[in-house]
Amino acid sequence: MIPLSRSLLVASLLVSLPAIVDAQTPAAAPAAGATQSPADKDFAAFQAMLKPTPPANAKEMGVEALQRWMDESQRAILKAGAAFFETYPTDPRRWDVVTNLASVNPRFIQSIGPERDAKGGPVIVIDTAAKDAWKTKYEGMRQQMAVASDVPAGPRETMDWGAFAKDFRAASQDLKDGKSVDWASFRPRFDAHVAKYLQLDTSIRRADDYLGALERNVPGASEAEWAHLKATTPSEALRAHASVQIERIELLRRPVDLAFTAVDGRAVDLQKLRGKVVLVDFWATWCGPCIAELPNVKSVYAKYHDQGFEIVGISLDRATDRQKLLDFVAKEEMPWPQHYDGKYWQNEYAVKYGIRGIPAMFLIDQNGRIISTSARGPQLELEVKRLLAAAPAKP
Repeated sequence: MIPLSRSLLVASLLVSLPAIVDAQTPAAAPAAGATQSPADKDFAAFQAMLKPTPPANAKEMGVEALQRWMDESQRAILKAGAAFFETYPTDPRRWDVVTNLASVNPRFIQSIGPERDAKGGPVIVIDTAAKDAWKTKYEGMRQQMAVASDVPAGPRETMDWGAFAKDFRAASQDLKDGKSVDWASFRPRFDAHVAKYLQLDTSIRRADDYLGALERNVPGASEAEWAHLKATTPSEALRAHASVQIERIELLRRPVDLAFTAVDGRAVDLQKLRGKVVLVDFWATWCGPCIAELPNVKSVYAKYHDQGFEIVGISLDRATDRQKLLDFVAKEEMPWPQHYDGKYWQNEYAVKYGIRGIPAMFLIDQNGRIISTSARGPQLELEVKRLLAAAPAKP
């Protein structure tokens, strides 16, 4: 693994800060002019904590100080959430608090020493007693939620989905450990979940999460599941979404054709790059994992560019960040062209290819066909090397 420079590491930490969790749909706010109760104020304060503002001097703090600040911020959220739960035992918003706390995962840092680990990072000592105590406390809150009769549909759906996701993650780990996995058992569970919460607008998001994860574990398996949903789901919106996903799967089987003028004025046409191996990299300057992957991408480019390896960037930066993108590309010495339309997640090609998370990397062979959509880390170099060594196949 190629280590990040300290400046890139700080940057990757900072861009992950805008929201510590994906907050649930908030409870209705008091009517304009209404007096806020203590519970209203405490709940509003808790919600505000979920989107922390980085310190003004964050870029000068250093990696260790920033890690400690992030950990303390997340531990403060846990404390505030537990206090709301205990102080207002009949307030239905306590269940929103519980579901949000499930996504807050501080490291419980006890100390950061001057010693360095094998990867060159600081040695971090974890307060295991505090971590275990929080796990016990949260499990008690979750168990109360499981049997309570006043849990609104939204938080209950989130809790049920959390159980589904937990089992799926365990199955994914079993696969990594070489164990057999009954992936088919998840289909009826997902169908039941959609039917149970048909009144909510979560089915498309859950299907994307579930089948995206299934595809990563079993490449090619999601197509049959999308077809199943298209034919059987009671959700009209999900049926339409499944149809779109099937069309996109068909699109990915065809040679990739991108033609545009890059943000620096260069003309880009993938048809003119036939005969070369091309990485189409969907990314953004605000994406921490993208920045973390950058040293690896640059290393592979430097090593194999002269042998026929090209990169085309697809930036999902916002409309206000054109100059930020140009400055970042120049500073990080990224010589490949960048598509930029300022449309964020509605980027022309991100929409066309159904990109729901970044970094997303399409590795394309000499005939323009997508060979991999997950070539990251060491796998990227292995795949590029393999494709360059193979003679271009006939279309």
